[in-house]
Order: sequence, then structure tokens, then C-alpha cells
Amino acid sequence: MTTTLEIDLANILSQKYPRGFHAPADIEIGTFLEFADDDWSYQLNVEDLLATKQLIGIIWNVRLILDERPDLTNDQAWTVLQACQSHFEQVTDPIRGTVRAVADELFPRSQGKVAVRALLTQIEQRLEAFSDHKRIDAAAYDAIASTLEGIAKILGGQ
Repeated sequence: MTTTLEIDLANILSQKYPRGFHAPADIEIGTFLEFADDDWSYQLNVEDLLATKQLIGIIWNVRLILDERPDLTNDQAWTVLQACQSHFEQVTDPIRGTVRAVADELFPRSQGKVAVRALLTQIEQRLEAFSDHKRIDAAAYDAIASTLEGIAKILGGQ
């Protein structure tokens, strides 16, 4: 599904520059638009725009509500949809489960030593990125050291 938004640039320019703007000469926006050879509307592909920023957007419309509740009017369905928006935006456990399942399907997790090495690399990267000036409770460092000692023992270390 391709979703486009039509942008009315004439309206945007008129609102942004109600008194015109100064180039080498003052031009009233209305006069500029009147003599321009353009309708000043532009269709923007929402999916392409989001993809450039590595984002996705889930676009819902009143049809979703009306499919479930055909007895509602369009205005009532719109009210329901607006009330649902905050729930749709929440990252819930089922959503996280779906993300994990799809990621595991597309990119199966490493097993054994490879998985442990990857985890250790991540931990080391986080440790290196950690500021020496940021203060952490000494007990937190003790807990980390204790956990690592336990891992060393499991692996047969001293």
C-alpha cells in the first residue's frame, strides 16, 4: 500500500509569509502564486520518506473500526480510532514477541560459543563506550564482577 499526502504549498507559503518575503524586490505571496505556472501542490510518498530515516508507519483508518462495528457512523468510528491511537502506539509484550519471532526467523540466533562470543563483544563495546567520569554505584561493579567470576567458573577458570 502506498500512502501519499498532498501538500498544499500555496497555503503553506501564504501562512508562512502573509506579507510576502524579501528577495531583491518585495513580492506579495498572493501575487506570486497568482502568476506562477504551478498549482503548488505536491504529493509526498509517506513510506519513502519514512524509509530514508529507517522508520515505518502504521496507518489506520476508520475502515478498521467499521469492519468491526458496522453499526457506527464514520464520525463515531473516527472517535473510536482516535481513542485507540495511544494504545496502538504502545510497545506491548505481544508486539515485542512478534519482533523477536520475525527477527529469529529472518536472522536465526547463533548457538554455542559463537553466541557467547557475540554477547561478550556486545558487553565489551558497552563497557568501552561507558564514560570513566560517570559514577556507578560500587555495588553495581561488584555485582558485575561477581557475575563474570561465576561465568569464569562455569567455563573452568580459576
